[in-house]
Amino acid sequence: MLFLLIILLILLSELIFAGTLLSTDNSILNLIAYLQLVLFWSSFLLIFKFFRQRSQQTNYKKGFYLFGLMIITGVPTLGFFIPGVLHNITQIEEYKWIGLIIAFLLLTSLIIGIVWGRWNWKVHRIELEFPHLPESFHNIKLVQISDVHIGSFFENHNKVKKAIQKINDLEADYFFFTGDLVNNTADEMHGWEPIFREIQAKKGKFSILGNHDYGDYVRWENQEQKRDNLIQLIDSHREIGFTPLLNKAVELTDGFWLLGVENWGKAPFRQSGKLDETLKNIPNEHFKLLLSHDPSHFDEQVIHTNIDLTLSGHTHGMQFGIERFGIKWSPVSFRYKKWGGLYKKGNQYLYVNRGFGYIGFPGRVGIYPEITEIVLKKK
Repeated sequence: MLFLLIILLILLSELIFAGTLLSTDNSILNLIAYLQLVLFWSSFLLIFKFFRQRSQQTNYKKGFYLFGLMIITGVPTLGFFIPGVLHNITQIEEYKWIGLIIAFLLLTSLIIGIVWGRWNWKVHRIELEFPHLPESFHNIKLVQISDVHIGSFFENHNKVKKAIQKINDLEADYFFFTGDLVNNTADEMHGWEPIFREIQAKKGKFSILGNHDYGDYVRWENQEQKRDNLIQLIDSHREIGFTPLLNKAVELTDGFWLLGVENWGKAPFRQSGKLDETLKNIPNEHFKLLLSHDPSHFDEQVIHTNIDLTLSGHTHGMQFGIERFGIKWSPVSFRYKKWGGLYKKGNQYLYVNRGFGYIGFPGRVGIYPEITEIVLKKK
């Protein structure tokens, strides 16, 4: 729904932007309007056709370039929307130029986000204290990534290798991956296994599935083919050294339990996670850390348990927003109140990783790819 509203707003802003520029006697502004209309509408129609295909043979590179072109030509006009409306009402020229400046700044930001932002991995460090943390886990270091979406990286192996090195430089005790290894199909991992196998952790590497890992967003010839794809993907987790937790719990040390559930999200996302089943037979007084892909799971189910810490991903921070000067905002906050960083409710913590990769728009503006370092301490 949020995505449709944004698209509708872009379409309206397109009309205002083009109409305003075409009404002037400036040939350069007229040319910009014509080019912008042609590029936006051609990319919009082609991307619409692309997404309707939704087959496992889909050419992602073509789709990503088209979507990127649509965003680059469409989103800047949002900045023109309010000044453009004011200009059309008042005929004050200053409003038009204010709108053009805002549109230019947005265009520049999007280009920077594609060229540089999507490769600008940031390490976010936090320390958390718990009174009932086992003594043996005092100062334990956890490293988390989420939402790799490996099908979006194409052949950019060297850039991803640098991010893997950043992970290894943290010298994690445990490494956790919280879902969405691929965009749609398991074969996206082909050729990437040696690179992700290089991820190091002293005591273990664990993973879960995200909504994109189930192949729900492509058309399959039959359910057996879809099931085989999921089996192949889970095998890929094991091949790169991850231990997948599919509604399972493991005791990492006496009194410390790691839980991993399958994807559980608010509709329309699948709800395969079985939290009650995963919690079964774990003593109440023991420390519990949950891996759950979708942060909406926290408010819907997790807070009704005594799970101490939940690690999630899923939102990507919408790959667009601002986290500077004390401001933390992304359009995704309209859909997810807990969309990036640390949250606390009562004695329970949720950390939402902003994502390692990207999908749809091939860039990140203000919300950069994340590697999370968490140090647990006994209070």
